[in-house]
Amino acid sequence: MSTQPKLSNSIEGALAAGGDPATSPLYVFGPFLTLIVPAGVAHVTFGASIWLVVLSVAAVSILYRLVMRWVTDGTGGSGLSEEEFGPWAAKTNAGITFIEYTLTFLVSMSALVTFLADRFAPLRAEVAGLDARLLVAVSLSLVTVVLVAAGPRVAMIAFGPATAGVLVLLWVMIGAVLLRYGLELPSLDLRAFQGDYLGFTLGGYARILALMTGIEVFANLVSAYDGPARKRSRLAFRSLVIIMGSTALTMLIVGPAILALSDPSNTEVSVFTQTMDALLPAPMSYAGTLIGVAVLLSACATALQGIAHLGHGLSHRHYLPVWLGEANSRGIAQRIIWVAVGVAVFCFGLFGTHEGTYLALYAAGVFVLLSMTGWAATKRLWVRGRKTVSGTNLSQLSGVIVASLLTTTATFVIFEERFSEGAWLYFVLVPILYIAMTFARSHRGDPLPQHDALGRAIGCTCP
Repeated sequence: MSTQPKLSNSIEGALAAGGDPATSPLYVFGPFLTLIVPAGVAHVTFGASIWLVVLSVAAVSILYRLVMRWVTDGTGGSGLSEEEFGPWAAKTNAGITFIEYTLTFLVSMSALVTFLADRFAPLRAEVAGLDARLLVAVSLSLVTVVLVAAGPRVAMIAFGPATAGVLVLLWVMIGAVLLRYGLELPSLDLRAFQGDYLGFTLGGYARILALMTGIEVFANLVSAYDGPARKRSRLAFRSLVIIMGSTALTMLIVGPAILALSDPSNTEVSVFTQTMDALLPAPMSYAGTLIGVAVLLSACATALQGIAHLGHGLSHRHYLPVWLGEANSRGIAQRIIWVAVGVAVFCFGLFGTHEGTYLALYAAGVFVLLSMTGWAATKRLWVRGRKTVSGTNLSQLSGVIVASLLTTTATFVIFEERFSEGAWLYFVLVPILYIAMTFARSHRGDPLPQHDALGRAIGCTCP
């Protein structure tokens, strides 16, 4: 069992788990604006896409409040899905989660290199015939995996303060916009849901849904707090509200400023950096870049830690060979994270280091998992409601059904919008991983019940 100290309050939890969702405003606006601005539809569709995402954040947050009450062992939505749907859900969830952690690494490292290239022009050129961005991405990937393999203490020292920095950056940007322009929320134009505009509204929605990545980790965080189950679930939800609230407010308040002040046709500098330069004095703007780089590197490290926990937990459950999920002397399953980094380096070499390349895949998997969690929660509430009919049960069931329908609709939107751009890979990769886990378990046999329970907890432990 882990000897790490428990979290004592929601701010500690937000800083421990919030790096991934907190970084999303730094990179989701580029692909979003590149779609709608050249097409001349931003004045109609921009606000609609933003409000759809904020509605999704609110609905999923309410859903996870229930998940945190029901599942307090750290297994979160994946644990609920397995309890309600059985072993097939566990293997499907694990396969998608492995893909998602790898994509977190790809997107975060690509966005990091973009931020560096915003400030250092040589990174936009070639070195000895190789893309300088690629060389930086590969070098930093190797540094990150070495630090993560050295153990959680080393990783914490190297990457720990970054999430606090990005939260400060987001709130500084919010404050700068409010001081300069006042409160101007995105307008909701109903034409965005009609005719030719609808495709751009949904396309923009699909591109910024990466905002939701990382929300599951707050359910995994429940077991990391000190105190009784009710208190732990309450603190974990407050951590979620701190991060997702900050992110949603950034979308609503800073988003319109990014639209007004940036030029998405400028491929040399990201739209977020352009906006920082326009809103903040030079020293603060450059500090914002450093903060962005630090927190994106932290997100890469967190993704590798997540893969290590997942691999170690799956090995305990006999879904992986022993050698692949075995922990080193520092408690890290280092072989599987080297495999993940190898996959990432291969992707960088083949597909490039621009975050927009991987965002479609990134959001697609997240919403498959969110949909599974939503319908698992719906099933549980339905069974309970049949036994005890009450206004509370009916209101909860109605809310969860709305969240499930919203996440499922978002899943279909993403796959329809981005199918040819890589989303089809899930129909190949998930069955392969599912079959591989089934084969490993049949070869190793069923684990002892206590090992199975331990593996579930380890595999969902928040880094």
